[in-house]
Amino acid sequence: MSVNAPAPFRCTDRVRWADVDLVGIMRFSAVTRFLEMAEQELLRAAGLPYSFLFDAPEVWMPRRHLSVDYLAPARIDDLLHLVIWVSRLGNTSLTLTMELRHADGRVVARVAMVVVCVAVEGFTKRPLPRLVRDALAPFVCSDDEARRAL
Repeated sequence: MSVNAPAPFRCTDRVRWADVDLVGIMRFSAVTRFLEMAEQELLRAAGLPYSFLFDAPEVWMPRRHLSVDYLAPARIDDLLHLVIWVSRLGNTSLTLTMELRHADGRVVARVAMVVVCVAVEGFTKRPLPRLVRDALAPFVCSDDEARRAL
């Protein structure tokens, strides 16, 4: 693998009080908080911070589909490693894949989210802007490539 080969983006966060149920295990709905944080940090690393995307939007990128596989529990205060990549970059949509992992590598959850590009005016599907495609290119990799890079 070359030095400039596409690779997943990584960040960390802890399981918070608001993320857990009465026995201290992370609630299923907390995964979306981790996904949103990882997505925001990925976009920032790609040079597309949310503030840039919201300043003068020509397009919106609503979520179309979300799937989550829950594989292992996480508990309050656990430090989780968020690994996120673009597993598919289509003409009008992209798929973000994320794995939440314990420090020892155990996967807590595997998430896939499809985001579509629509025009602000009329909410009609349109191609992803070249700026977005180019910025995300370093993070486009297959699931196998992303896992090998860990």
